[in-house]
Amino acid sequence: MKINGVDFVFYPVSDYDRSVTFYRDALGLEMGIEKKGTYAEFSAGNVTLMIGTYGEPPKEGRQQGGAIVAFAVDDVAKAIAELKARNVPVTMETAEYPPCFMAMVKDPDGNEIMLHHRKDGTVG
Repeated sequence: MKINGVDFVFYPVSDYDRSVTFYRDALGLEMGIEKKGTYAEFSAGNVTLMIGTYGEPPKEGRQQGGAIVAFAVDDVAKAIAELKARNVPVTMETAEYPPCFMAMVKDPDGNEIMLHHRKDGTVG
């Protein structure tokens, strides 16, 4: 078997409307396919983020699986400042590492989201 790439990342959510508002309005992702109240897909550049009310809903305020989606941004510190202004919880302030800058925020269900910028400018 050969893996050719990532088709989408999925996060289960407990409150569909609240999560759509977060990903669409707070993060500014463009919503694509949607089955209202059940699932929605958002374009995140080179990958699709899907949220939905499938299976056991997550417990509010707690990271659910081991997955973390990492969104590539042009300026991590600026992105964190914008999200703080929108009252998005920041769990890790901007940090610099030899190859990159990164920070972490949480969605309304406690799923962690990484904001990431590679110093070489590559994405994906």
